[in-house]
This record gives sequence, C-alpha cells and structure tokens, in this order.
Amino acid sequence: MRVGIVGGGISGLLSALALEKEGYEVVLFEKDKIGGLCRSEKIDGYQVDIGVHAITMLNNGPLIRLLKKYSNYLPNFRSYGDYYIRLNNGLHKIPVSLQEWLTTPIVPHKDKIIITTKTIDLMSMGFEKDTSVYCAVKGLGLSEISLKFFDTISYFLSGEDMRNTPLWRLFTGAGYIPEDDILPFIYEDSKINPMKSILIKKINPERVRNILSKGFLKTIKDGSKSYISKFISGERYSTQGYPLGGIQSITNCILNSLKNTRIKYEEVISIEKDEKENSYIIGTNEDSYNVDIVVFSAPSRILPDIAKNIDEIKKLENYLKNIKYTTSLTVWFGIDEDKNPLKYKGSEIWIDPPAWAKCITNYDKSLAPEGKALIGVSFVNKTEKEAYEAIEKYLNIDVEKTDFLHVQRAIPEQASCCIGQFFVYPKVSDTFYIVGTDADPRSMGITRAAYSVDVMLSEILNKKSL
Repeated sequence: MRVGIVGGGISGLLSALALEKEGYEVVLFEKDKIGGLCRSEKIDGYQVDIGVHAITMLNNGPLIRLLKKYSNYLPNFRSYGDYYIRLNNGLHKIPVSLQEWLTTPIVPHKDKIIITTKTIDLMSMGFEKDTSVYCAVKGLGLSEISLKFFDTISYFLSGEDMRNTPLWRLFTGAGYIPEDDILPFIYEDSKINPMKSILIKKINPERVRNILSKGFLKTIKDGSKSYISKFISGERYSTQGYPLGGIQSITNCILNSLKNTRIKYEEVISIEKDEKENSYIIGTNEDSYNVDIVVFSAPSRILPDIAKNIDEIKKLENYLKNIKYTTSLTVWFGIDEDKNPLKYKGSEIWIDPPAWAKCITNYDKSLAPEGKALIGVSFVNKTEKEAYEAIEKYLNIDVEKTDFLHVQRAIPEQASCCIGQFFVYPKVSDTFYIVGTDADPRSMGITRAAYSVDVMLSEILNKKSL
C-alpha cells in the first residue's frame, strides 16, 4: 500500500522508517529542511541544535524502541547528568524527592515544610484534572522565590505559566504519577473513546476501565500510596541522555536506514479524498500524488486549511485551529573553554526570566572548534535584548562579544500541555493519521513525538492484521 507522509520532522521520519520496514511504499513531503527540530546546523565551525534538548526515557521509551526495531543504526547517547537551578547563592540541584525538598537551599525552611506537606496531601486526597499548579500553591503563604520556582518549572513542563499548567503535568514530570494513569482522561476530553484505542490495549484494558469508572479525583486518591512512595524515594521513571554528534545524529541514523522511501522537497497545499479510487490525492506546489494512507506530521492546526473536503477533518476543525502552542528563542554562543561557566554534564534553569541553559560540548567537544565551548540558552516568549540581558545577569557574559553568536526562533512543541488543551488522537480514520507533539500529551519534545508514532504504527499494523 502507498503511504504519503506530510512533514519531514522527527515524527515524519520515524513514521517513514517504520512503515518502510513494514513493507509499505512510502513517499515523504518536506517543504523546508529534513529533521525539523531534530537537527543541527553547522555555522562558523560550530554545530548548533535547533533548540536545547534532553532525550528522555532511553531505558525503554518510544524513541529507543522504534530505533532498535527499525533502524540500522543507533545514536551513541551519553548520560545526561542532573538538572540544576542557578541562583545568587550558587548552583543547586532541582529538588524532586522528599529528602531533596527538605534539604534544598533554594527555598526558605518554612516553605520546605509547606511544600512537602501539601504534595503528600494532594496525592492523598486527590485533585481534579483541571487543577492548576497555581491553584495548588496559592494561599499557602509561600515566599516569592518559591512561587517563581513553580512558575518557571511550569513553563518548561507545559509551555505555559503555573496558572495554565495542570497539576498532573507537574507530578508526572517529576515522576510521581505515571502518565498512563492520566492518558484515558485526556482522550475522553478529546472526544476519543479510550477503550477503542490500540494504546489502551497496551496499557491494560481492565485497568483503564477501572480508572475511567472511578473518575480522575478518586484515581489519584487510590494511587496515592504508590505516588507518595515515588515522592519519598525519589525513584525516576526514565533515563536521559544526549547523543554524540548532536541531535542531528538521531536524524542521520534514520536517514541512513531508509532505502526505498522517496523524499520530495515540495510543499503540500492540498489533500483530497478520491472516493472513486478509495484513496487520497496529495497536491504539492509541483505535482500531485495518489496514496492509500495519509500520515500528517506537520502541525495539525493547519490541517483544516489543507484537507478542506475530508469529513473527519472538518469535524475536528474547531479543535485543531484552537490548539495552543508556545514560541521559544534560543541563543547559542561560543566562548573559550577555560571561561566556560557550565563545566558539568546536565543543564540548569533560571527563574527571572525563565530560561534553560546547557553546554553541549560537555558531551561532545567536536561540536565546537578546538578549545571552545558551545552553550545554548532557551527562553519562552522573550526578545533578543531580554535574552542577552539575562545571560549577562546569570553568567556574566556579554554574548555580543563572544567568539560565536547565533539566535533561533522555533515552536518546540506544536501543542502546549496546558489546561483545556486538545490533543488529537493519532488515528483519525483507517486511512488518515496524525503524528507529532500535538498528537500525544506524554513526555516532551522528541520523546513525545515518538510516542505518537508508536500509537499510529500500532493502529495501522492492528488494522493490517485483521
């Protein structure tokens, strides 16, 4: 069967790789550069990723599962390290477990007791799905630094501030609550019958039935013993890493494993249903192509303008067009290695303004000229001037006087994981699928995109086997 994949980002590439290896005839359309945000650019001797990245769930997550099954090559991941927060009194590990919260120097002693007690109370008593991080912490009398900390963490977990970030996203991001306990309710909100999705069969149908019948609040309450245990022990659900050769190496592994997929550097301007042939016609700025199955990997919010006459898409139009997303600005700069202020593996966040900083040459020195360090700092909804000022404030570096300077603007995820957000389920119909970071709420970035491909592939292969 012929499959047309619209969009050559990581979700489109993973889809092409898997479907080609499963025996499908694949053509992939990309109007710009292959890899999307999962790529790097070589500029003046430096190799910069598109944004700052951490690859999560390398123990048995969706990305590594798909690559191990279908790719001829695997990236060489280096252990990521820890996450820190930089304050006036130095660099400190971001607290996650009970012990870390009780001993962290980033918040006043009074706040430590309040935060840990409230965390246990929330998991013991349960909370509603649309409870925000802000609703959970307001009225507790927390200090300004504690409130700013939760606001900053919210930005990097959801793309929104703490007023618009659901509490469950904070708890799943910290590793207290499994995302599979939340997923059925996300699908219900998206007008999807969770029990009909192939993903639920993978999780456990009976467990999901029980979760849905109990409701969100009681599900959290009933799972509190396990959740609190995670909070106390500090146990994590995933391993994290960064690949040698930069993020581009992930895309290269996939591209070098493709044999028969045709890649067309053309812009898709229309997708129409050919009722007579029971197929689709994908129209580009150069030609038209007949396919049996469509996998849409571009931002789904533009789909109603491209697939105007497809009934299943018309039913989703209002939801798709109202998907919320956040833009980011990343500043890359190169400096002498002996002046590198981030001489450790891992990354750090800043509170005012919210930012995420990382030195990628700590993992691979070949990403910069000899003797140089390459640092990236990502900001949410900030101007270049504001970003430069923050870098000077926290690192005492005037980036305009550095050896190398490069600024990027991007949309790190096509759907913010915020309150009221709509996530389209990857299977729209038996012959039309959507993949990407707007088709699955789990995890973040490249891992989230891989989750959607994993679900799409399961649905297609399940149909094929019937």
